[in-house]
Amino acid sequence: MLKALPSGRPPKLVGPYRLLARIGAGGMGEVHLACRTDEPTADPYRMVAVKTVREDLEVDEDFRTRFRREIAAARTVDGPGVARLVDADADAPSPWLATEYVPGPSLAEAVVHAGALPVAAVRALGIALATALADVHRVKVLHRDLKPANVLLGAAGPKLIDFGIAQAFEATALTSTGLVVGSPGFMSPEHVAGSRSVVPASDVFCLGAVLAFAASGRGPFHDDEMAAVIFRISRADAELSGVPEELRPTLERCLRLDPDERPSAGELAALLGGEEGAPEVFPWPGGVLSLLAEYGEAARTVGEAAASGTGVADLPTLGPVVPYSPTAVPDRPAAPAAPAPVARKRRTRGALVAGVVAVAVLAAVGVVLARQTDGPGGAGEAAGPSASTSAAPTASGNPAPQTLSRVVLPYGGAGHTNDFGKAATDRSHRPAGWSPWTARTDATDGACSLSPKVLVCAGTGGALVGLNAADGHKLWSLPARTNADGLRASAQYPAVVGDRVYVTGAEGVVAYGLQDGRKLGAVPGPGADWAVKGSDFTDGVLYTTYINLWEEKQAGLVTAVRLGGEGKQVGQELWRSPLGALPEQPVAANGRVYVPLGIVPVALDAATGKETARGPEGCQRFTVHEKSGSLLCPDTQGGVTVLDGTTLRAERSFGAGVTAGPAVNADGLVAVVSGAQLITYDLASGRERWSTLPTFSPGTVARVYFAGDRIVTVGTDAVLSYPQDGPASSNDVKDFRPNLPDDFDPQSVGDALLAGGAAFLAFPDGLVLSGYLP
Repeated sequence: MLKALPSGRPPKLVGPYRLLARIGAGGMGEVHLACRTDEPTADPYRMVAVKTVREDLEVDEDFRTRFRREIAAARTVDGPGVARLVDADADAPSPWLATEYVPGPSLAEAVVHAGALPVAAVRALGIALATALADVHRVKVLHRDLKPANVLLGAAGPKLIDFGIAQAFEATALTSTGLVVGSPGFMSPEHVAGSRSVVPASDVFCLGAVLAFAASGRGPFHDDEMAAVIFRISRADAELSGVPEELRPTLERCLRLDPDERPSAGELAALLGGEEGAPEVFPWPGGVLSLLAEYGEAARTVGEAAASGTGVADLPTLGPVVPYSPTAVPDRPAAPAAPAPVARKRRTRGALVAGVVAVAVLAAVGVVLARQTDGPGGAGEAAGPSASTSAAPTASGNPAPQTLSRVVLPYGGAGHTNDFGKAATDRSHRPAGWSPWTARTDATDGACSLSPKVLVCAGTGGALVGLNAADGHKLWSLPARTNADGLRASAQYPAVVGDRVYVTGAEGVVAYGLQDGRKLGAVPGPGADWAVKGSDFTDGVLYTTYINLWEEKQAGLVTAVRLGGEGKQVGQELWRSPLGALPEQPVAANGRVYVPLGIVPVALDAATGKETARGPEGCQRFTVHEKSGSLLCPDTQGGVTVLDGTTLRAERSFGAGVTAGPAVNADGLVAVVSGAQLITYDLASGRERWSTLPTFSPGTVARVYFAGDRIVTVGTDAVLSYPQDGPASSNDVKDFRPNLPDDFDPQSVGDALLAGGAAFLAFPDGLVLSGYLP
């Protein structure tokens, strides 16, 4: 968002403006938030964005000539959809220009952090931008670099920025030979052919790509290799399957190969419904409105500090991050940090640290060189995206991104530790071609499993849906079913083995094709009198607990089925063990199957099903620390009780008022949510390690996980992450606030899946979404 200028120094002036905070930077210049020195203000709408040439660059007369032409072109551009030029000086020691400041995120940041926009918002966005382009084209100016990062979202609507490479139609000679002006993934075929081929219809093509990104969270030419992106653009090979059907025909017209077949900017506005006029209130969804509020508050903060004479307020220092690029390979885009103050409490110091958190997303890719005539490091070599260290080189010498190669379970692995390990943040464990997406389904009840290519989610009554893990596109679905008495089985975690997915239901353990949902066979269950209560899958064996629906005396059952086989031979039952009480969710780990019988913990031998131990009352679900074998359970007193994994004898208890968790990592760090706080403990001693001040509303967080060196909390409206060692300041807390549909009011959230820097969330109400892990 904003980056504080160094404190304790005299105010920095550019022309009649005082610089307040750094907004961003490009190859040639920097952009700062500023206000007039004679009119200090805390009103963001009276501030300006000042673009200056970098101080370390030598400015010759040729550059000043080009800068004057840029200023002249910008002066001709005006209208409600364009950030207007306020002032400029091409003859200053460091040339500068000032435009109106838009206190809001870029479209790139908004989609990355809040998800794809609803159809109504995309229509309004497209009408506003197409109308702005029509005004620009009317005065013989092209934008030439229309991309999500150059669209700023304001409270009253979007505005186009950065006409720094826009040129009057007569000024095509300003572009150097061989230089393609534009941003990969959002260029037109004419951009690829060369700047002399760019026409007004080229801007319309780029706008079509931008709107496709806004509607689906994915650029229409997205690919892991830049060469593939350019090749697809040159053929107008757009992928629009993630775009809602009502928008698709219009965007397809914008993305046609022949410029003459595309609508003009004015025609595009009409196609999107522009004849109805601009809306009185722009239909931004809640996630965008939250970002708008954060931007306005950050600008007011620095403005108040400057107006008071106390200097510019210190804001967090933010490193460069990549919001969205179809060809860049970032480790993990940054997400907005927690809006509320947060602090860390350590017993060793007893210190509480709080602060205000800012958000920043900077554009990552500017220009692409069409020809490379020099060797490595030479002047003609294009600066490409940095490669992940986990990528293996290809024959051409370019890094090849690795992708997810294993199944990710919703509770982090065997033992329900809720620890996804380093794979949660390592980009090489992300599904190939992934970008943020949202999908509506009829099947999900919050229980999903992630395979390398397919996310499988289960619902009640055996409902099942397979979604493309990369973009959320529905591959297949199976409807819910009821038994003869009108009852539906509860949703169970899907177990994925090879190209099959297994789910326990009324028929027993049923296998389906992972890619097509075709039923392959079943291992019969105990019969119609039994209903599934819970299941757990580890080491190739699916353990399931059942309850008897009709016996007067409460009874339960546990079965063990080894999955796998050929043809209709999809598995084999190993054993079944009767229980004298109603069981809950089983957890299998360390050669045992732990089953709560009501609130009494019982251990069964995983090989035979025979009972080996029974513990004291007080536990209804388990987390197993594999390294020590200890069981952790939220107890009936509101704390966490630790049991010996062999004898089930209670060893210690800690915590109070626990509402989410526990999660435990390999090193024995335990994380729980208590009320509005995240608190960590040492498993071996039960001592508190650190805790935060309230960072969310009590009761809104449902899950807590470990992800690499971060701790992640998941609620109905936000995903927050904290350093494993505790946040030293509020800058260390990051968050992702999903952009939920306007008609969707989540009452709860299911287990999350974390892989490769991406989070997959399923809501019991049928919504599934995936976004960057904060």
